[in-house]
Amino acid sequence: MMVAGAAIGAGRAQADGALQTMRAPEGLRATEEPGAPKSPQTPPGRQTAGQDAKNGQAATSHGQHYVTVKFNYNFWRTPACSAKVKTACVQEFVAYDISGGAKNRLKLFEIPLPANTKGVVLGITGKSPQKLDFESGKHLISVVAREPDGSESKAEACTIWIVIP
Repeated sequence: MMVAGAAIGAGRAQADGALQTMRAPEGLRATEEPGAPKSPQTPPGRQTAGQDAKNGQAATSHGQHYVTVKFNYNFWRTPACSAKVKTACVQEFVAYDISGGAKNRLKLFEIPLPANTKGVVLGITGKSPQKLDFESGKHLISVVAREPDGSESKAEACTIWIVIP
């Protein structure tokens, strides 16, 4: 079982047993909101500030952000890979943006196993090695466990919504 928290920028994620709202800098927040992000609708012929004049859609802004995830994992169910255990084991964790659905996921970064891989391990943390480009709006961040054969746990099992201003 994995439980995730995520943060962008200097914020810190926390998750203990369930997804929680996190404190984050400059109006950025992560929540448990279900469903996909929705675009605001503007009546035809009206254009608000920040919209693209050609199609009337809201102009999308981008920003460079570090992503930090913090989650718990139960190594009793699927142990860490070792010299003795080489199959059906966790080789590493991977963080994805699955805002467009699990089949259209975008890999953000890999997370090495912690030093202690016995039983339930709380507070495993991974941070993107470089800033990543994010569009403003909602993003669904996921952490999966990857096995040596490349198979991964379900992307929907360990997620949290974040909002980029």
